[in-house]
Amino acid sequence: MIEKDRKSRTMNAVTLTDATRCALGVLIDREERRLGSRDLAFDVVARTVGASSSWLEKFLGRHAEVKEPRITLFLNIRAAYENLCNRVEQEHRLEEARITALRDQLNAPIAGFVEMVASTSGKTSA
Repeated sequence: MIEKDRKSRTMNAVTLTDATRCALGVLIDREERRLGSRDLAFDVVARTVGASSSWLEKFLGRHAEVKEPRITLFLNIRAAYENLCNRVEQEHRLEEARITALRDQLNAPIAGFVEMVASTSGKTSA
C-alpha cells in the first residue's frame, strides 16, 4: 500500500512537472512571437514568473541538475499561463464581435433588396 502511494505521488509529480514545462513553453513561444527574440522571451517570462532565465532554460531543457519549481514559483507560472489564456480568449471574443459587425455592415445594403426580391417573386408566381 505504501509503495502504491509513493508511486502515485511520483506519477502526479511527473505530470505536474510536465504540465509546468508545457505552460512555460507556451509562455515563451508567445513572447518569442511577440518580441522576435527567444532570449528576450526567456528574460520576460523569467521576470514575470519570478525565476532566472537560466533556470527556465535548464528546466525546459530537462537538465538533471535543475531543481523542481518551488510552490510559489509553480503558482506564479500557473497564474501567468492563466492570464495568457484569458487574454487569448478575450482577443478571440473581440475578433468574433468584429467579424459579426463587419458581416452585418456588408449585409445591410442588400437586406432590403433580398426581402423585396422575395416578395416580388411571390407576387409573380401567384
